[in-house]
Amino acid sequence: MTLNTTMCRYRYDALDQLTGLDRAGQENLQRFYCRDHLVSELQGGSSQSVLQNGAQLLALQSRELDAVNCQLLTTDPQRSVLQVTEAAGSVQQTYSPYGNRRVEGGSGSLLGFTGEVLDPVTGHYLLGNGHRAFNPLLMRFNSPDSLSPFGRGGLNPYTYCLGDPVNFSDPTGQFGDILRLAQSGLSLWNTGLGMSRVIPSFNLSKDALILGAMKKLSPKQSFAALSTVVASGAILTTSVIGVGSAVAVITEDTEVAAILGYIVLGLTVLAFVSRGGTYWAAKDPGTERALRDFVKNKGQIFPPTPPAASRRASLSPEPSAPPRNQFAPRGKRTYAERFRPEIDRPILKAKRRIATVNSNEEIRQT
Repeated sequence: MTLNTTMCRYRYDALDQLTGLDRAGQENLQRFYCRDHLVSELQGGSSQSVLQNGAQLLALQSRELDAVNCQLLTTDPQRSVLQVTEAAGSVQQTYSPYGNRRVEGGSGSLLGFTGEVLDPVTGHYLLGNGHRAFNPLLMRFNSPDSLSPFGRGGLNPYTYCLGDPVNFSDPTGQFGDILRLAQSGLSLWNTGLGMSRVIPSFNLSKDALILGAMKKLSPKQSFAALSTVVASGAILTTSVIGVGSAVAVITEDTEVAAILGYIVLGLTVLAFVSRGGTYWAAKDPGTERALRDFVKNKGQIFPPTPPAASRRASLSPEPSAPPRNQFAPRGKRTYAERFRPEIDRPILKAKRRIATVNSNEEIRQT
């Protein structure tokens, strides 16, 4: 029993991009890219060119010597080619969730699932311009991810898009488009902490910082106010930039949308860290109370008011006769006791003067 085998040699450039395929008995095939997308493929006297606006696929133009054929492409939001329309008719392409293609009404297009090129020999998608081979039948990569298991590739080095190919894609073969997932998770966590009663309000923290909380309050209380203001500002800025990113996507400015997406992710991480610090600092029940008192007193710090019992004890005068000790008899004061600074000493002097005046008046009356 003999097996039919096909030998194919894959050629790469210095940037690890697949630039050519050499198959026995056929002309050598060459590929050219613009950034991360295929723009042209040459094989002998024939060629195919991909017309696109940014990441949006528009059409395919095929040349065979002097004959030119144009095909319009209908795609979904993930760039998967669903229909190819030309002068002779249209061809339908359907896919399984992981990209296994079925063609109806003619030959398949050069581009397939998520706008990637289907390898003519293996039937796999060589993602990342030839970096990793993805098998749509097995629903996994043929080689492990270099960013796994502790990096962005995740714990499973062979999985595709974290097991969710419907909502995400992996054009590079290394890191699926899970920025939206991470951003949504962090935003949800920030929102949950913002609704917590433990977190001080933004206005309270802002007023405390304006009144000089960083210099007058304790480090923990100052950190709670500062992290609350930073987190709130980051969330507000994220919302504004998110609107700008949505506008960039609508206007199909993919470069600006990508840059704004990374800025939004960075601000979300900053808000995440700030919210965590605020939660840690504000777990002390006295933190928010101290901020409220500080703002209420217009930045002035007053010592805590003692309880009523302690105030009465502090205001009550001491007996005039000192306690009896082993060195002096009762009624005798030592030198240190006489000249010891006391709060009630002027009060005692005043009482003695009043008592003397009263006694003299009684003598005069008598």
